[in-house]
Amino acid sequence: MNYYYDAVLKAAKLIEDNLTADLRIQDIVEKIGFSQYHFMRVFKALSGHTIHNYIKRRKITEAAGLLLETDMRIIEIALLYGWNSQEAFSRAFKETYNVPPNVYRSKGINYRNVEQVILSESVLNQKTASITRIEPQIVYKEEFLIAGLKYTGKNKNYEIPKLWNELDGIVNEISSWINRDICYGLEHYDEEFDNNGTFGYLAGIEVSNTDNLPAGIDYMKIKGCKYAVFTIPALVETIPKSIGEIYSCHLPDSGLKAAGNYDFEYYDNFEANKEGTYLSFYIPIE
Repeated sequence: MNYYYDAVLKAAKLIEDNLTADLRIQDIVEKIGFSQYHFMRVFKALSGHTIHNYIKRRKITEAAGLLLETDMRIIEIALLYGWNSQEAFSRAFKETYNVPPNVYRSKGINYRNVEQVILSESVLNQKTASITRIEPQIVYKEEFLIAGLKYTGKNKNYEIPKLWNELDGIVNEISSWINRDICYGLEHYDEEFDNNGTFGYLAGIEVSNTDNLPAGIDYMKIKGCKYAVFTIPALVETIPKSIGEIYSCHLPDSGLKAAGNYDFEYYDNFEANKEGTYLSFYIPIE
């Protein structure tokens, strides 16, 4: 572990020990021994978050746990983690979880895919690890249908994890769902992706037909195709990084050529942000 890693991990420990206290960035850097602006850059480079945003997301993650695990009033939880009013807390909570605290509590489901995991050595290693070559498995998959919720954008504010949580609330209304252990995250690209980075995403499930789909549900038919399949860790924050490495390194190194304008994530009994779990990433190839 190098000096910078050690400093970020010490900061993460300080933050965890003081989540319900009024901890300022100045307090952290004084105990770490960095200049404030130098450490702010180091923390962002290694963790992918500003210190302020990381603290805010950790507080909201712990608050979400209390909503599900205790009978504390929402205002009590808000005040415990430093919000001055229930309204301010509710706005911050909805920004992260896409639903207000009272709805989150009533659903009784832990949205692990948008929670802020604690910065540990293993998490930092996944975020910053040098690229190790991954050999893909080559498979042929028959034609299939995906139905679900569609998003178009750049996923700058965790829109895709929020989309999955929205789907979770209505997925049982899809009567033609085939395998309840499997989900698909299908990404498709057009000229807008080259122009400004915008892409389409369908968070969905495999269905036997598209009859009587609920309102708001989109679908897409995927033709039978040969795929290169890569296995990547299930840490939500690092999935885009892993996919970028596949296209920039692993796929070219394999000598394979991508075909078509889509790829997809394949989730089998998936548990987001659980250490030691993985997903499969499928790229259609020639």
